[in-house]
Amino acid sequence: MKTKKLAMTSVIAALMCLAGMLLHWSPGLVPFSVLPVFVLMSGIILGAEYAAMAMLVYLVLGLFGLPVFSAAPFGGIGYILKPTFGFLLGNVAAAYVVGKVYGEGSLLRAILGVLAGIVALYLFGLSYLYIMLNWVLHRPTSVAGVMMIGFVPFILGDLIKAGIAVWVGQEVVRRRKAA
Repeated sequence: MKTKKLAMTSVIAALMCLAGMLLHWSPGLVPFSVLPVFVLMSGIILGAEYAAMAMLVYLVLGLFGLPVFSAAPFGGIGYILKPTFGFLLGNVAAAYVVGKVYGEGSLLRAILGVLAGIVALYLFGLSYLYIMLNWVLHRPTSVAGVMMIGFVPFILGDLIKAGIAVWVGQEVVRRRKAA
């Protein structure tokens, strides 16, 4: 079973890389991204530890310089200085939280899991954005300002993506159990 989980973990990490790279070639889709769907879905399909591992693999590949992130410079250690890097850290936390809350549970647990995952994602992402804007880039921004930049324009889309993640994740789990 461990081999199967590791193989599925690498598939999710590869899908994350592919989804990030696809945004390079289709700038009209930005800020739309399927990355949150894969992040949230991974927690349902893989469970907490393996989902977090898939997100860590994606993050490490990007930090080592592979062009897998969705915005320029697309990879490299310098990406840490981007104000939105916290959302990449949030991917790891979100995948873990979804897996912990879901725990091979019901549809209700999947819904609660992805909602908790979105909270984790935004908690990391918005905190990092606030720190970077205020203390690194010296652009004084209030908490409300950060919310207007990094939360309000994206939350509706992320809730729709959460619904897709629940639907697809539950279907994958159901088919895996039937097989």
